[in-house]
Amino acid sequence: MIDIYICDDEETARRQILEDIEKKILIEAYDMQVVSSTGDPKELLEKVCSAAQRRNIYFLDVDLKDKDYDGFLLGQEIRRIDPHGTLVYITSYQQLAFRTFKYHLEAFDYIIKDIKKQKDSIDRCMESLYQRLRDESREDAAGVYSIKIGDMIKHVQIADILFFETATKSHHVILHTKNCRMDFVGNLNDIARQMGDGFIRLHRSCLAAVDKITEVDLKHCRAKIGEYECLVSRTMKSALLEKIRER
Repeated sequence: MIDIYICDDEETARRQILEDIEKKILIEAYDMQVVSSTGDPKELLEKVCSAAQRRNIYFLDVDLKDKDYDGFLLGQEIRRIDPHGTLVYITSYQQLAFRTFKYHLEAFDYIIKDIKKQKDSIDRCMESLYQRLRDESREDAAGVYSIKIGDMIKHVQIADILFFETATKSHHVILHTKNCRMDFVGNLNDIARQMGDGFIRLHRSCLAAVDKITEVDLKHCRAKIGEYECLVSRTMKSALLEKIRER
């Protein structure tokens, strides 16, 4: 299920955007849901921070009347929390769309507020979003994991991944392969859900590829992955042994 967040401080406009999105979800039976519709950017950020799920969709008004956030600054903060999230901007002024390049926001779409055209624009946007999500699912199934580092998207073969570990920097994760390590914004719980049964949580700070575990020392609660050694929590010992037997 993909979560959708809406932020527009014009109540009438926000209600219409919500209605248009929910109608499209219902008609097309998309695996999506609107979890937040608010005029307060801080409220939206609080909900995103407290939510377990990432890679959400965000419909944001450009011209927010908040003293701390306009739509672009809000988009920047969302990118910090949810780097793989999808931003869709809603504006009354078409020329403002070009300002997203200044903020390196990589917006998916721009919807112009227009009573006659807005619903059609939202419908087309939702259709394109759904198609992109389907394409990403096929890519994941083909064995590629994508991460965002700065303004670049890097694709890593899942077969090359040894393990993920939490970094000392808040909200950061380190991906390890045999030949490199990559530090990116992420959440180990989200990654564990994405990677599926081929990976196991050895410890709260480590998610390892089962087929890359070469040695297990249960007495000292350690496992060897390639040239690395990782801790194994006591609660994960039996699950680890079961996974290894299944290989």
